[in-house]
Amino acid sequence: MNLAVIAAGSGCGLGAALLASELLPGVPRLDAALARLDGHRTPDSGGAAAGWPPEAGATARPVARRIASLAAVRLIPVPSADLALLGQSRENWIAVKAGLGVAGLAAPPGLAALATALGAAVPATVPAAASLALGCLLFVVPDLITRSRAARCRADFRHALTTYLDLVALARGAGAGPTEALETAAEIGRGWEFRRIAAALAGARRTGMPPWTALARLARELGIADLADIADIAEVAGQEGARVMDTLMARAASMRAQALAAERARAGTRSTTMVIPVALLGAGFLILLIFPVIYRTIGAA
Repeated sequence: MNLAVIAAGSGCGLGAALLASELLPGVPRLDAALARLDGHRTPDSGGAAAGWPPEAGATARPVARRIASLAAVRLIPVPSADLALLGQSRENWIAVKAGLGVAGLAAPPGLAALATALGAAVPATVPAAASLALGCLLFVVPDLITRSRAARCRADFRHALTTYLDLVALARGAGAGPTEALETAAEIGRGWEFRRIAAALAGARRTGMPPWTALARLARELGIADLADIADIAEVAGQEGARVMDTLMARAASMRAQALAAERARAGTRSTTMVIPVALLGAGFLILLIFPVIYRTIGAA
């Protein structure tokens, strides 16, 4: 009986701890911050570094690295762009995903063993089905959380890019060169988006890389197509000397229009979903009104 109680408690505690570690923000890592200062990120430099959004994940530990190195775990598809945007390490994400799946598989049998030890009769099919369902559900929780956080961060990044384009256009209008305009505009902003762009441009300057190449690489790493378009515009301006002020302003206006359309669509969707609870509330009120009449009619019959 004691072993069953310990096993059930350990399984539930492990699942709760892994779920909490995925939901709560992690502690920034010094090595990741130093790598950011060098203008690049190593594949295992996960964690929330300075300049990353506050949703960055927990620090990867040696146990997570060992779990991620297993042959079976390597087959798990990893959203690399989302993890790079959130500043999470691949190893920690895979370890949390596998741990939640194992905890979900182990929790129902542990609870069934506890119930059996207490004298309750539990059919074998119930914990088996519950174990499979809970394991699959917890296994996909990190995917849903990561996708939601990455979508929110990309939306914030696109909003910041419109301001960045305006600042670049103003710097170009003041007579700054393409490289100087890109760097000056990135240094003006105080958000994590501006700091990420500034870090990429600073790394490009130290290594002798063109700034538009660094922006294109950052766009591929984070999965943000709008940043790649800005890199293409900057490359044309730097290599061919084209006047891009009007192009930058037009691109910023286009991005604002797209963001406004997306917000309107989201607001319309939320307005549509509000019809359901209002309709249920109205139906419940009507039932409350006609119930006494129906009750008296049935009682009289």
